Amino acid sequence: MGTGDPYTTITEPTFVARFLLDPGTDIVDAVTSVDAFVDLPDGSTWSLTIFTVDEVGRLLARWKNTGEVANGSYFWAVDQLIVPEPGIPAMTAAIRELVRSGDITSAGSRCKV
Repeated sequence: MGTGDPYTTITEPTFVARFLLDPGTDIVDAVTSVDAFVDLPDGSTWSLTIFTVDEVGRLLARWKNTGEVANGSYFWAVDQLIVPEPGIPAMTAAIRELVRSGDITSAGSRCKV
């Protein structure tokens, strides 16, 4: 991650995942929600918004108390991916499987070139 670079980048043989974290952040192993871009060898890029199960529950509870989103009666996000535990390693594992299975094209949104 370079100076001023907003991405934490994970490079694997079948994809490059760029997680949009605050520069200089130390929450790589604890992040519970993040936007990510997944670059494939074919030149396509896919966007995902990744949440942990606990983060979704936390947001619903907060919205119930604040009255937002019909008192927390639902949760949605464009191109969302829900993972069981926090951290970039867990999120990368999920992306790895999405790429391996080909489901990245259904779960993510293709970015325009």
